[in-house]
Amino acid sequence: MNKLLTVAELAELLNMAPQTIYNRHSMGGNLPPCVRLGRALRFPVDGVTDWVNQQIETPVPVHCTPRRPGRPTKAEQVARRGR
Repeated sequence: MNKLLTVAELAELLNMAPQTIYNRHSMGGNLPPCVRLGRALRFPVDGVTDWVNQQIETPVPVHCTPRRPGRPTKAEQVARRGR
């Protein structure tokens, strides 16, 4: 049987805060596959290893939120004037 990591062990392994792992799990974020045992989350070591290797091969794109509409920046104002 494969060893199961706790959230605290996974957080230490990935150099993250345990709360980050809980947040990503609840929001459907990028995490290794997990198993629920009652209310506890457990992560199989093999699944974590495969997930880490996938992250190295194909990095997760950085999501840039577009600038929300509003007052134009100074650069945009100058560009509109044609100067």
